[in-house]
Amino acid sequence: MTRPIAYVMEQTLGSITHYLNLRKEEAALDGEHPRWLPVEYRKARVPWTLNGGLAARRAVQSALGKVDGVFIHTNVLALLSVDLFRRLPTIISTDGTPHNKREMRLAYDLRPESPLANFAKRSLYKSVFSRARAFVAWSSWAARSFVEDYGCAEGDVRVIPPGIDPDDFAPGDRSHELPRILFVGGDFKRKGGDLLLDVFRKRLRGRAELVLVTKEKLAAEPGVSVHNDVVANSPTLRNLYATSDIFALPTRADCYPLVCMETLAAGMPLVATRVGGIPDLVREGETGHLLAIDDASALGDALEALVTDPSRRQAMGAAARAYARQRFDARANAKALFEFVRSRC
Repeated sequence: MTRPIAYVMEQTLGSITHYLNLRKEEAALDGEHPRWLPVEYRKARVPWTLNGGLAARRAVQSALGKVDGVFIHTNVLALLSVDLFRRLPTIISTDGTPHNKREMRLAYDLRPESPLANFAKRSLYKSVFSRARAFVAWSSWAARSFVEDYGCAEGDVRVIPPGIDPDDFAPGDRSHELPRILFVGGDFKRKGGDLLLDVFRKRLRGRAELVLVTKEKLAAEPGVSVHNDVVANSPTLRNLYATSDIFALPTRADCYPLVCMETLAAGMPLVATRVGGIPDLVREGETGHLLAIDDASALGDALEALVTDPSRRQAMGAAARAYARQRFDARANAKALFEFVRSRC
């Protein structure tokens, strides 16, 4: 008798959206009902690696004898359950491996790791990953790290990005007088909002509007509107996607920002930095542009070219929406994930 698969899902940032999308597409399983085990993130003095790992371990233990296997998103939650992998086939999922994220620590206001600490952490995760049955990576960047940095078999790693419902982000009325550039990033500096604002002031004020969705408290100024209280997936945010013309994310550190998929679905050219898994999201010159980190000149050139050429914006926006439907449809990607997990359990 086939038993369900347990899905241990970290509840932080984009992982929450990923979890909700999978729940929404559960019907694609044709009668099979996963055992959902969300692990809520809580700030505490104890590191999340320990706090979340213990919560995930309790969740996995509760499923022993009742499921055919377990899917764990993210790798942080898997760390303290490694001894249980022998009892349950386990698939580990992540937007980026620990080695992927090592060079991003400063941007996240974390102390650099010493060579010794990095070696110890890499050895620990290599041991954990060696006992897992398979891996799901959100991007080719993360998939390469599983193979090259941790010695996982290439055939055991599948790239399956999280999905979105393209119909939730349909383009709207964009007939306003000046082209509208949208930025969405709670962490204003890490996401490159300061660089974007500086470029706008020097090169684009009076020729475009800049809409900033962020937690940063910024003073109002000509041509710039600031939204501090917009919630993810809210009607307000979706309306901003629908009515904006260009999306800019000159981020300094990111693994796989879901806002990029939402941008493509909304039919906007995406101008972003070449970091993490973002290159999987942008077809250079077709759906947007990829830039080096902190390259103000290239950012200004890319935005200026789109601001001054409506036909180019429209062509790129149409290509972006078509690519979102082809590559990031939530139903298709959830089905691919469920099928891969079942095939390994």
